[in-house]
Amino acid sequence: MIRQRVSLVVAGAFVASTAFTLGVVAPASAATSPYDPTFTPTTGDLVGAGSDTSEIAIDYLAKGHNGIAGFNGTKTTGRIASYAATGDPAELSLRDGTSLKRPNNSGTGRATLWGTGNNTAFDFARSSSTLADTEVADLRQLPFAVDGLKLAVSSNVPSNAPASISAADMVKIYKGQVTNWNQLGGGNGTIKPLIPFSGSGTRTFFQAQLNAAAGAAFTPDPTKVAEVQEHSVAAIENDPNAVAPFSTGRAASAPSIKLVGGFSADRALYNVVRLKDYTSGDKSALLKAAFGPTGFVCSPEARPLIEAAGFQQLASVTKNGVCGEPVTTATSKFRTSGEGAAATTTTLSAAAANGGSVRLTADVSASGQNPQGKVQFKQGSTVLSTVNVAGGQAVLTLPSVAVGSYTYTATFVPANVNDFGPSSTAPVTANVLTSSGLSVSAVGGSYGVARVIKVTGTGGAVNGAVSVSVPGVVATSVQLVNGSATVPVPATASVGGKTVTATFAGNASTFGSSATGSLSITKASTATKIALAKKSLKSSKRGTAKVTVTIAGSALKANGKVTLKVGSKTIGTGTVKNGKATIKLKKLKKGSYKIKATFAGNANYSSSTAKTVKLKVTK
Repeated sequence: MIRQRVSLVVAGAFVASTAFTLGVVAPASAATSPYDPTFTPTTGDLVGAGSDTSEIAIDYLAKGHNGIAGFNGTKTTGRIASYAATGDPAELSLRDGTSLKRPNNSGTGRATLWGTGNNTAFDFARSSSTLADTEVADLRQLPFAVDGLKLAVSSNVPSNAPASISAADMVKIYKGQVTNWNQLGGGNGTIKPLIPFSGSGTRTFFQAQLNAAAGAAFTPDPTKVAEVQEHSVAAIENDPNAVAPFSTGRAASAPSIKLVGGFSADRALYNVVRLKDYTSGDKSALLKAAFGPTGFVCSPEARPLIEAAGFQQLASVTKNGVCGEPVTTATSKFRTSGEGAAATTTTLSAAAANGGSVRLTADVSASGQNPQGKVQFKQGSTVLSTVNVAGGQAVLTLPSVAVGSYTYTATFVPANVNDFGPSSTAPVTANVLTSSGLSVSAVGGSYGVARVIKVTGTGGAVNGAVSVSVPGVVATSVQLVNGSATVPVPATASVGGKTVTATFAGNASTFGSSATGSLSITKASTATKIALAKKSLKSSKRGTAKVTVTIAGSALKANGKVTLKVGSKTIGTGTVKNGKATIKLKKLKKGSYKIKATFAGNANYSSSTAKTVKLKVTK
């Protein structure tokens, strides 16, 4: 039955081309295509056209087929009026006189719904390609079926094409890089690549596959690639060298062609509507009843009609599918209503931690799908809890678990058994050890003073070995006695904030633990003194000064630069070593001078200036 009806499409394509040439305008009820409505639609009906890929499917869904009732049934209004992509007349008279040129592909169908081509007597477009970026603000596409795309050659006559054409070889054909079938292991014959006319959904989808296979966008060689009506067998069926992209659904009803192996791609078929019509227009309820997630097209009653046209019905939203969902991007979720429950795999990990907690993590997978349901966690035969699966994972944390060894299992319970199957894990063991705890404390202060870090342990760490570190200062191990130990910090520890880390490694019966604390060491102050060897000398002589620098509160000796000045004039410099420096003064003219000594300090202790001393210089 399908083959007979598809053969009429081919015949209708010839009649349509004649009608277009003559510019015939006739009422829709006078249609000669078997895939046009048999009535003149009224304002209460849904009028659509577009892609020839899905014209048979929508025709069956509207009228019914092979004894199965369609959406229209015995209705006299609120019907689907779907026009074939090609047929007579080429210009349609809709809704008691509204004129419309017959949209013959996905692009022209969608263009009739918005922008300058908008026709308010037109309600939906059949489309085999996704919305363009310019269309997403005004339109929504409702997927309903899965179609495949392969390369077709003649079966009426022996084809020179090989039995399989890879995606890479397909690119070479459409780029004109390969021109004879014998270059690909086929017979001797000049390849005649065909491609649907621009605007065709199949053309758009096929071009995307070419670009993906080529790794970059390219335009097929127009000198070697001819344009044809999509899914017309006329240019293929009697030519041993012709090849064209073809819907697998449509090919099932076209015995004069055959599909070759190799390149294959899946795509969704859509019914496209205006966003405002779907959400709040006068026909919102009717559009949803026909094409929406709970509408007829997505119902169990519609499945045999879609399959009779050669396609597979997408699964409903309630069965983890996308049928009828209004979307703006290409659907890639091809779960069909004919699929059984997806098999799942559940794995479990159990991690015991210090403090007596056990974290159970169940990972649920299902061949790239996102399983919906819950995971039931058990200890032996005791149910601990049931947790929702989110992102393929369910997590349960058990607090305050006593020391011991425990065995856990997890079972995935699907939300809908029609979508996913249940699965269980093998038993997993977690060993809960004795807990341990550490704390550290350190009193900071100024540089130059020795201090200690106090480490305190509890639980299994009371008498354990603990490693203690302060970067650049301390790296040692101490044995706790009755829960405590101290670690000396040298007076030479540099200025700055430091992190103290204490770690108990644990053992076969005890969990390890760690703790951090802070140690802050600030700059120390200094005191500088100066003494002259002689308080009076002749101008011909150089005096000598002794400088002493001490670090407040510390036995450490200062080191650094010291400068002697009279006013702003430097009369001597030296280096303080171990807190002392002896400096020769420059020669001075006759007079009385006040000399001051300034110690520069460094990163660990501050600068300081001594009280001035007097020097008398004579001739």
